Amino acid sequence: MARLILIRHGESVANAERRFTVGPFEPLTPRGREEALAIARAVRARFDPVALYASPFVRALETARHVGSLLGLEPQVVEDLREQDFGELRGRPYGEYAHDPSAQGIGRWEHRPPGGETLLEVARRAGAALDALAKAHLGQEIVVVSHGAVMAALRGHAAGHFRSTPSPTPNCGGYLLSWRSGLWVGPEEIAVE
Repeated sequence: MARLILIRHGESVANAERRFTVGPFEPLTPRGREEALAIARAVRARFDPVALYASPFVRALETARHVGSLLGLEPQVVEDLREQDFGELRGRPYGEYAHDPSAQGIGRWEHRPPGGETLLEVARRAGAALDALAKAHLGQEIVVVSHGAVMAALRGHAAGHFRSTPSPTPNCGGYLLSWRSGLWVGPEEIAVE
């Protein structure tokens, strides 16, 4: 069995401004750094991870570095954990996506923002990366830091279906997945106290 602690990055500048990021280089806000340390304390109190993996995007990698500073781990970048490409919505307010009826509910899985990728495509690439990490860490616990759409996509991947509306994860929220005999068990939400 492998246990994977999945964490969404802390609040980024774009999150605070309620817009999609322009690219991979937007950093955390001071609040985001505080959130990263809070989830790191929660993980340290409950788990004993041996490795830390992160998306290459600055906000996730910065979160992972804060988490790693308390856990004594250096983050390793996994390219396929990067956030969903929102195409022409980059830099645009969240509301523009929220008002698109085809991007809501169950349709969210197959909706492709113009020039971007679907959540199903994210689930395929991030899910394959997650499976590989689990197989490489049998009998161990690891931490994986990524993004909101990736966290939603991985919930569907772990469930083995995409019949439910994608579930959001708040900034520096997290959940635990266990890999047993090639099957995912979970998610179990991780509370920050």
